[in-house]
Amino acid sequence: MRSEKGFTLVETLIVIAIMATLSAIALPSFYKWQTSARYKEVSWGVVSGLRLGKQMALSTNREHRMELDLDGRRYRISRGNLPSGSTAWTAVNAWTSIPVEVNWAGGAACNGTADFDVVFRPNGSAETEVLCVKDTSNVVKYTVSVNAVSGRAVIN
Repeated sequence: MRSEKGFTLVETLIVIAIMATLSAIALPSFYKWQTSARYKEVSWGVVSGLRLGKQMALSTNREHRMELDLDGRRYRISRGNLPSGSTAWTAVNAWTSIPVEVNWAGGAACNGTADFDVVFRPNGSAETEVLCVKDTSNVVKYTVSVNAVSGRAVIN
């Protein structure tokens, strides 16, 4: 009687077939989840930048703004030279780019293509603005809005 250990070719092929079937089921869901995570990541990145701009305006007693370059697909924070009505702006951080799978637009109707800035004042107020994060088909996934009175940025 032989005492060999191992798997037969049939057993190995069955395991490979099961793994291939499970992969075929899981991969589309994983891809969809990964793409959705990119939209959420861009939205949270913008909100984080907006909150930083507000915090810096409050703590330094100078205007700060988030510059949104829609065509260039990037954003950054800049510091003004005055508490109100700044005439000179200095970049606080480098531009942050968004992934190519993500589109965005400005305005409440989510169709604005012009670049815009969200200015935060030392009293906590800001300009009311809306940024829409879209997929490659231009379907809105998230909207980021800023309240004028409180300067609060939220994701909807």
